[in-house]
Amino acid sequence: MSVEVDDTIFAVATPPGRSAIAVIRVSGAEAASAPALFSVPCPVAGQFGIARLMQEGKVLDQVIILFMKAPYSSTGENVCEIHCHGSLAVIDAIIDLLGTKDGFRVAGPGEFTKRSFMNGKMDLLGVEGLADLIDAETPAQLHQAWAQIDGALRAPVMSWRAELITIAARLEALIDFSDEDLPLEIENSLRSSTKALASALLKNLNDGGVGELVRDGVVMALVGPVNAGKSTILNALAGRDAAIVSNEAGTTRDIVQIQLDFHGVPVTIRDTAGIRDASGEIESEGIKRSIMAAASADLVLIILDGSDKGWQDARDKINKSIERQVTDSGMIKGQIFYVLNKADCGIFEDASIELDSMLVMSAQSPADICKLVKALEKCLVPLNHTEGSVIITRQRHRKAMQIAYDALTRAVTHNFQREPELAAEEFRAATGALGRITGEIDVEELLESIFSAFCIGK
Repeated sequence: MSVEVDDTIFAVATPPGRSAIAVIRVSGAEAASAPALFSVPCPVAGQFGIARLMQEGKVLDQVIILFMKAPYSSTGENVCEIHCHGSLAVIDAIIDLLGTKDGFRVAGPGEFTKRSFMNGKMDLLGVEGLADLIDAETPAQLHQAWAQIDGALRAPVMSWRAELITIAARLEALIDFSDEDLPLEIENSLRSSTKALASALLKNLNDGGVGELVRDGVVMALVGPVNAGKSTILNALAGRDAAIVSNEAGTTRDIVQIQLDFHGVPVTIRDTAGIRDASGEIESEGIKRSIMAAASADLVLIILDGSDKGWQDARDKINKSIERQVTDSGMIKGQIFYVLNKADCGIFEDASIELDSMLVMSAQSPADICKLVKALEKCLVPLNHTEGSVIITRQRHRKAMQIAYDALTRAVTHNFQREPELAAEEFRAATGALGRITGEIDVEELLESIFSAFCIGK
């Protein structure tokens, strides 16, 4: 069957499996004809109707039917929803019968949302916010997703773009009258407006990447020599025995992973094998994986044994190993946080080493674990961040804003009198970059990747 944009599509909008209620959504020009397949009338637009669906004279289910007439629906098309019981037999029977009607087909991933976008019900930022809402696992992710849906980024971007268009239009008009000198006050006004706009973009670009941290989460690796207390700290953070703890060196040989919520930031914590000059093949492979995990992590906790007088040498060795792996792999080095563990056993220290550059603690102390959690929260969430102050949540947004900022900074370097065309081209580039954020221009290449991430029925 060919896939046409004017097909009437249908899908189960609720999660698969047995449940009390299931919702089957139909969208398209012929959506109102769906109830007739079950020998029941379609309700008046905007009203619910209760009906018994029939098939070959037998009752399938008693359902609630809702019809919404275009353009007053979520997709901007005619939409019919069948709220049935969540029996697999009921759902399969309804879906099978809908599939027999000409012009009807099963919706692809995100196709309902795509039609909503194509019909002007939401812009690209709203689509991305909806995707983030569906995937949200922490309160911070939830609130950030709703902020995006409600225009946290759209409003300023639209304002910046409108201002850019105004500036560019004034400059373009001056190009048309290039035989006349540009009045100084007009040139100063254009430059001042451009610099102010560039400053606004830069302020948001310098947000510490908090939006991406909240949305995507971070990976934290626990790295250190054997018996430094990595697994004990992991278990304390997890609040359960996630890793085996033993006095025997080399107990952890493969990566143990847990998921936690740090002040709204989803964090994947990886406990790794202790680093030492191992002789066994299995332990050597575990150590190799430890270094690779540290090199690819966003935050590395180097946990050292403060009761070992050689802890400084161990730290230096680990640093060099991570640096080497980062260099060889071309990865970006993550933030490193040092923990000097086993303070309850007595700390070997050197006068040349500043212990206040690391957290000195005991993994056996609940109070020290609380200090560690607070320290990690500060690493993960910049102190200058306040809820609702972040508008960039994806690398796509950041890249487009950076392109716009760079174009504006180049624009003010041009001579508006002698080469206004060059400045005008920079304004066009900045305007285009901001337009791509909201999806007003050049979005075709983005649509497939964005909507394919949605579930069927959304």
